[in-house]
Amino acid sequence: MTTQTFDTIASEQLDLQLDIVEDRLRQDYADLDRTAAHALVERERTRFAAARVHAFVPILVERAVRESLDAPPGRHRR
Repeated sequence: MTTQTFDTIASEQLDLQLDIVEDRLRQDYADLDRTAAHALVERERTRFAAARVHAFVPILVERAVRESLDAPPGRHRR
């Protein structure tokens, strides 16, 4: 018998949650198309690929993408 934990459920729903993040980003940034939003989210998602807990990945990804979109041109994210 397999016991599902909060983290297991969150991991299984990660793709859905990140799709919602992409939609929210496209709503907030008019110049951002679907392909660009997906690329930005996937770039940040890879930073958390080895994370043991995935429950907070969507919010961390969204914050990082927003930070990069809001940064003045020429300024690189840390």
